[in-house]
Amino acid sequence: MTTRILRPDAATDRPYVPGLLTNGDLIFVSGQIPMRDGRIVDDSIEHQVEVVFENIKSVLADAGASLDDIVRCGLYLADLDTLPRVNQAYEQALGSHRPTRTTVGVTLPGYDVEIDCIAVVPSGSTTNGRDTAPTT
Repeated sequence: MTTRILRPDAATDRPYVPGLLTNGDLIFVSGQIPMRDGRIVDDSIEHQVEVVFENIKSVLADAGASLDDIVRCGLYLADLDTLPRVNQAYEQALGSHRPTRTTVGVTLPGYDVEIDCIAVVPSGSTTNGRDTAPTT
């Protein structure tokens, strides 16, 4: 299996990477948190979800993919009572696209939401100049 680290610049001082592109078409995005410019965004849950999706979008873009290419999300919430508000922000971020999803209530250290995902690079897409279309 071949892999390429996505957004390696965002992995400094962490025991994991933000995302991996595997075999040229599967993207695994590590749990993203509401962090912008090295700081936790401690704001409404809706704004935190927005920032998380901005981070996910950045990782996916490094592989030539977008939010529309997500096939699965894991949604981790510090307070399940915020789920209706999270769902609204989630739908706003993804538009009409509906990947599969699992939602879990968890204890999070200083923020309220974390999201990981799996995406598939669209056929014929390029990733930093690399053709990801299947070769024959």
